[in-house]
Amino acid sequence: MTVLTAISTFILYLVWKDRDAITFIADVTGYISIFLLLLSLVLGSINLLLRRKNPVSTYLRRDIGIFGGLLAVIHSVTGLFVHLRGKMWQYFLVEIDHSYSVKLDNFGIANYTGVIAALLISLLIIISNNYSLRTLKAVKWKNLQRLSYLMFILVLIHAILYSVVLDHISFVFYLYIPIVLVVLIFQIIGIRLKLQRGTKRRTK
Repeated sequence: MTVLTAISTFILYLVWKDRDAITFIADVTGYISIFLLLLSLVLGSINLLLRRKNPVSTYLRRDIGIFGGLLAVIHSVTGLFVHLRGKMWQYFLVEIDHSYSVKLDNFGIANYTGVIAALLISLLIIISNNYSLRTLKAVKWKNLQRLSYLMFILVLIHAILYSVVLDHISFVFYLYIPIVLVVLIFQIIGIRLKLQRGTKRRTK
């Protein structure tokens, strides 16, 4: 994953070499993390589709999720220095009559969804280890890990709203449209296969 990330970073550098360091880091970590998080979500459905064993946790899926999550956290931190450097509060609050109110325009919602997603990702990273799995037990641990679906929805809202606010859709964004559709299809297939297998077990 490190090698693939390095190659992807180099390719994006050739395309975005005009961007300053902070903006480049925020953009690269954001796009690569989305791809890795997508991949971690679809692996379980692929196993079901191929009729392979689908354990509660696998090292491959966990490592991909952790790596993608760490990049997402880096994106969240560096992103705070891109548009309003030195005035981070303006990402979330708006000054009205010498007081502050929650920023609820597209820009504000984009930032709030990004922060909530980053907090969820941080939680998932913290519990993505054998100790947490043993301590929480399989069912509770798996239920917490399912927060990754909520996290990904928030990430998509965050990305879409930022594209609207900036009135600019990067070519990389278009690459993710078919990827997102593929993930949705695999998730639907995975849910259907689980329901079918559950029905078969109850009828035996």
